[in-house]
Amino acid sequence: MNQDNLEDIMRDCYKDKKDDCLCRVLDCVCKKGVTGPTGPTGPTGATGRQGVTGPTGATGATGIQGPTGPTGPQGITGPTGASGVTGPTGATGATGIQGPTGPTGPQGITGPTGASGVTGPTGATGPQGITGPTGATGATGPTGPAGEDATTFNSYAMVHDETNSTVSHNQPILFQTTNISNKISYNPATGDFTIPEEGIYIIHWWINVRHTDADHSTCEPRTLGVELHQFWPSDVLIAHSSTHNKLTCCDTGTISGNAIFAALPGASYRLINTSGIDISLVPNDLYSAAVSITRIV
Repeated sequence: MNQDNLEDIMRDCYKDKKDDCLCRVLDCVCKKGVTGPTGPTGPTGATGRQGVTGPTGATGATGIQGPTGPTGPQGITGPTGASGVTGPTGATGATGIQGPTGPTGPQGITGPTGASGVTGPTGATGPQGITGPTGATGATGPTGPAGEDATTFNSYAMVHDETNSTVSHNQPILFQTTNISNKISYNPATGDFTIPEEGIYIIHWWINVRHTDADHSTCEPRTLGVELHQFWPSDVLIAHSSTHNKLTCCDTGTISGNAIFAALPGASYRLINTSGIDISLVPNDLYSAAVSITRIV
């Protein structure tokens, strides 16, 4: 029974589903002879023709990097390359420390004389020289024209005060006694001198005063002073004078002064206490204060 018979029997067995199908198969197997020994290998057949090259397979995964190989021998020096372009100028470095002073060089030759400079400003006037000797008396000049009657030209007044009175700050100095007066009138209630005629006048005053800082217990030193004011036709400061030194409480000093001024007819003037505190008029031998006014032009 060959291989074909065995396959036929097995198909029939499966087709008919017979019970003895297995037996029949086994029977065929059992009737098969014992396998003989393997025969000798036959000679190698001739090499067949090379088959067609198959398609390239997919690229395999990259393997891990192998160890670095040993350094090879140094190659020969290559030729010198061309010069590169000049790079940009670098930033200026910090200033170095100053070197030692070099030796003095030889003196140069004298240069030409420069042009004359401009004339400088006139210097300040020097101090007045000493008075020279008195010159010889000159010849007597001709007699001048007759002057005006003094009684019609001069306007004057002289007043004084003998009291020990107190004058508040910014109030007028009052003089109680009129010694002499011609045309210039004086009001002892207001302290006003009234000028009747236009002209140039000179006034002198002298006041003996005492520091009476009643409102300040410290009695700080003060300079006491008065001002001459024109009160009509307008309020105008004419002059100011004060004690030479600062006075403390109960100290006595003198305020004196003079002024030359132009007056209009009917103008009035008075002396005002501008010490910043009350002052006392203190009699000195005879008077505590005195004023004189005289027309000079």
